[in-house]
Amino acid sequence: MYHSDVKRQPLQPILPLLLSLALITAAPPFAPAQQDSARILPVQQDSARLSGSVRSSLNGLPISGVMIAVQGSRVFDVSNSVGLFALAGLPSGRQTLRVLYGDSLSYEKDIMLQRGQTLMLAVLLEVEALELTPIVVEAQSARAVRSLAGFYDRKTWGRFGRFYTLQELQQRRGLPLRSLLSEAGVWVGCGTGYCIPLGSGGPRQCLMSLYLDGMRLPADEIGLFRVDELAGVEVYKRGFDVPLEFQWGSGSTCGAVLLWRRY
Repeated sequence: MYHSDVKRQPLQPILPLLLSLALITAAPPFAPAQQDSARILPVQQDSARLSGSVRSSLNGLPISGVMIAVQGSRVFDVSNSVGLFALAGLPSGRQTLRVLYGDSLSYEKDIMLQRGQTLMLAVLLEVEALELTPIVVEAQSARAVRSLAGFYDRKTWGRFGRFYTLQELQQRRGLPLRSLLSEAGVWVGCGTGYCIPLGSGGPRQCLMSLYLDGMRLPADEIGLFRVDELAGVEVYKRGFDVPLEFQWGSGSTCGAVLLWRRY
């Protein structure tokens, strides 16, 4: 039974378009952040913990008022004004995570909780007025960066790249991807039936790497994608600005284009 004294902020009637969970297993010392409306039961030594944040997949901004619960545990929290939540005293093993937001979203996902460890969640929620089935993207440990959650993390950390959020891409609806890249300072060379992104590797131009949802693709496939299909774009014009997990080969001094698909 959930507590009945949680103060919920009034929410507009909306329908979910995208729910993305990037799951990162870790066991750091547990120190819950100060919550606006935390409801955490006492911690037991053999229990598991959850913590994380809720952000908009449109612009990466925090979303408050999202309830995170573990079914059957009577433990839950509501994301605070900066989107953070934390739960302790949870039973270990396979559990059902519940994400609730107003009257428009009630979503369940099976997760695995380890005794004495913290499962960190990055919840991305798109709340535009389109009705599609929510999806879940799971990643373990370092692979979590290869998701849209990693896109917003790098944007928040101030990586030396050009970031286009879903909201910005929607404002450029109808543009070919090469026009977007040109705006970011990338020269796109095109021949018969193909285009390639070119960066600067010292005194000469070089071929930039291309990634889609964290997977490397041939650079000449960049012409296959449209702005309308993407939820995020990262552009790194110099090789040493590219995040380590997306650097390919040895001695490469060229940049990279990272595309995150909209499902």
